[in-house]
Amino acid sequence: MVLDTAVSYRIHYGCSHFYGEPLLRRRRSRLHQRKADRLCRTAIDLKGILIKLGQFLSARVDLLPDEYTRTLARLQDSVPPDDFASIRQRLRDELGKNPDEVFAAFNETPIAAASLGQVHEAVLKDGRRVAVKVQYPGIRRIVEADLRAARWASWFLQRFLHRIRLDILYEEFSRILHQEMDYIQEARNAERFHRNFDGDDRIVVPNVIWDYTTPHVLTLEFVEGIKITEFETIRAAGVELPALARLLMESYMIQLFAHRFLHGDPHPGNLFVRPGRTPGGGPVLVFVDFGLMQPLSPAMREGIKTTVGGIIDRDISRIVQGLFDLGFIDRTGDRRAIEQVATFFIEKYRDISPKAFREIGVGDIAHDLEQIFSVSSAVQIPNNFILIWRTLGMLNGINSKLDPNLNIIELAKPYAVSFIRAEESWLDRLWKTGREVGGSLVSLPKALETFLVMANRGEFKTRMSSDDVTGALLKLHRLVFRAILGALLLALLVVSRFFDYQEQPLESRMVLAAAIVTGMALGWSFLKARR
Repeated sequence: MVLDTAVSYRIHYGCSHFYGEPLLRRRRSRLHQRKADRLCRTAIDLKGILIKLGQFLSARVDLLPDEYTRTLARLQDSVPPDDFASIRQRLRDELGKNPDEVFAAFNETPIAAASLGQVHEAVLKDGRRVAVKVQYPGIRRIVEADLRAARWASWFLQRFLHRIRLDILYEEFSRILHQEMDYIQEARNAERFHRNFDGDDRIVVPNVIWDYTTPHVLTLEFVEGIKITEFETIRAAGVELPALARLLMESYMIQLFAHRFLHGDPHPGNLFVRPGRTPGGGPVLVFVDFGLMQPLSPAMREGIKTTVGGIIDRDISRIVQGLFDLGFIDRTGDRRAIEQVATFFIEKYRDISPKAFREIGVGDIAHDLEQIFSVSSAVQIPNNFILIWRTLGMLNGINSKLDPNLNIIELAKPYAVSFIRAEESWLDRLWKTGREVGGSLVSLPKALETFLVMANRGEFKTRMSSDDVTGALLKLHRLVFRAILGALLLALLVVSRFFDYQEQPLESRMVLAAAIVTGMALGWSFLKARR
C-alpha cells in the first residue's frame, strides 16, 4: 500500500504541469480521497496499531489535506464494533456475573468503538449512569503480532534512515500500547487527573466506578458533550471557538507546568465541549480516555524549566543547555553549530500562529528537520518525550481550526514563568544539589573515558588562552571541592537516619549537626560562586 501510494503521488506531481490549476486541484482532491479511504479501510480491517496511527493522523489538520483528516476522523470513535456476544462473554469473565445481574440497563450498541475496545452506555442498579469500556477479546494477540511486524520494519528501515533512532521510537510505541491495554492503570490515571482538576468548573473529568473495574473492563461516570471538532454545533450552543482554543491550551499549560501529568491522547474523540452553566460563562472542556498519560520526572521538570525559560527570553544558550539536559542532544555534540540551528528555529517558529504553521508545507518542515540532523548526529528525540511530541502535534492540529491566530507561546508565558520561578523548600534544594553532585560523580568515569577516546582519535578540539586554562583549573578545583562536600553531606544524612532507626538519638543528633555544618559550607560555596 505504501509503495502504491508513493507511485500514485509521484505520477500525479509529474503530470501536474500538463493541467490548469482548477483541474489540478480537483484531480489532487480525488487522489487524496481515494488514498484516505483505502488507508481507513485497511486500518479497520487490521485493527490494532493501524487504528492508533489513523487516530493520530486525523488530528493533524495542520499538516494533512482535509480529505485525509475528514476520512480518518471515522477512526476516532466509529470503528465497526465487535459482535456483542463476545463483549457479553468478556463482561461475564471479568465481572463474574452476567451484565443483566450487574446493570439495571445496558445498551448493546456501543456509543464509541476504537482500536483496543468499545464503550457502552449503562445504568447501575443504584441508578447511576455509567460508561463501560470493554477491551476486545483477543486484541492483545493482534497488538503483539503488529508489534513484531513493527519491530521488523524498524530494523529494516534503520539501515536506510541512520539519523533517526527507530529503535527508540519502537520501544516507546510498544510501551505506550501495553500501558493503554491495562485498564486498572487507566483507572488510576483518571482518578489522578480528576483530583488535579477538582474545583475547576471549566474542566470535567469522570469519576471511576472501582466496583466494576478490572484489567479489561473500565467503568466510569457517564459524561456528555459536543465533539471538539463539530465546530458549527459548538457555535450553535453559544460557545466561541477562540475562547475554547484558549481553554484547551490553558488546560494543557496547567497539566504541564502545575500538575506535571499530561493527558497524552487529545484526539477529537476524547475531547468534548459544553457551554458554561451561566450566560457568558465561557466553555467547559470534557476529557475522556486516560490510557495514555505522561508524568514528568524531576529531571524532565528541570530540563523543561531551562528550555522554556530560554524560549521566553530568547536566550539561545539556555535553550541548548535545556535540550542537553533533556536528552535531545548528546553531550558530545558540537554546541556552537547546534546554537546556530536553534537560533534559526527560534526566529522562524517562536511567534508563529497555528494558521501560519498550517501554511508551511510539509516539505518545508521536513527540510528544516533535515537541517537539524545534518548539523550533528548528536540530535535525537528521547523516548520519554515521544508522547509529549505527539500530544503537542495533535493540539496544534485542533487549534489551527479553533483559533488559527492563537499564539501558543505567549499564552503559555505566565504559566511557564510561574513554573520557572516556583520556590522550592530548602530540603528540595538540598536534595537537588545532592542528586546533581551524585550524578556528576557517577557520570565522571564515563565522561572521562569519552574525553580520552575522542582525544586519542584526534576528534577533540579546543581553543584556550592562559587565562582560560587558569579559570578552568579554578572551576575544576571548586567542582571537586563541592563534589566532596556533597558526597560527605549525603553520607552524613544517611548515617544520621541509620542511628535514628536504631533508636540512638544522641548519635543521630551529633551526625545531623555535622551534616548541617557541611550543608552550610556547601551552601556558602554555591553562594560565593553566584556572587
